[in-house]
Amino acid sequence: MKSLPPVFACLLLLALAGCASRDKAQAPSEAAATGKATVSTGGSAAASDDDDWGDTAEVKVDDPIEPVNRGIFWFNHQLYTYVAKPFSKAYKFVFPEIMRKGIRNAYDNVRFPVRFVNHTLQGRLDRTALETGRFLVNTTAGAGGLMTPSDKIPALAEVPKPDAGQTFSKWGIPNGPYLVFPLLGPTTCRDLVGTAGDTVLNPISWLAFIFPGAGWTVAVSAPSGAHSVPDRMDTYDMATKDALDPYISARTGYIQYRNAQVKK
Repeated sequence: MKSLPPVFACLLLLALAGCASRDKAQAPSEAAATGKATVSTGGSAAASDDDDWGDTAEVKVDDPIEPVNRGIFWFNHQLYTYVAKPFSKAYKFVFPEIMRKGIRNAYDNVRFPVRFVNHTLQGRLDRTALETGRFLVNTTAGAGGLMTPSDKIPALAEVPKPDAGQTFSKWGIPNGPYLVFPLLGPTTCRDLVGTAGDTVLNPISWLAFIFPGAGWTVAVSAPSGAHSVPDRMDTYDMATKDALDPYISARTGYIQYRNAQVKK
């Protein structure tokens, strides 16, 4: 794998520093942005790990470019409604649940370096060891990660899955401005830089460097994106269904979800 160009590394550091200073200078509460003490993300947002999207507690959100974000949110909503949702239904129809689960497990297993490094950077060496054990069990006894026999081992079943954004938060770096990107959806300045770091750690990205070529890259990465579409559509629906202002609901839900993930 080629090392990151120094210029790119510097840009990441500068962006992260800018996020931190921006968040400290301006972090209005959700109540100030909406005129309400709390904002509901919809009555149906209460299911398993996605319960965090349905919490109505007040959150602080720095959204200095809200008009731009709203425009992109509207674009994404059309894309989700007329492209992603039909694709999600077709994907579920073509691939049975057992096959979808196998694909999801395999790509999750491949992301082991992301979790290993972030556990370590957070100083949770106990979780680093558990994550390593989980990876070894699933890779060997789980046919390369297609199955997750580690779930039957209590100590390995509930190991949190950290990312760089959570690691930065553990280090005391605030969210920074809220952003919405075409196709990718909501994020924050901190999580955006974290995503770049996680992408570098992801072995799928290594293949693009080792074996350059559009066809190869698409062939390897497409299933990874495809398997996540149904889950993303379900999460989006839970965050916005029956909401008076879907944008505010999605924004609140995302920040609450990320705050809850950091506490794990």
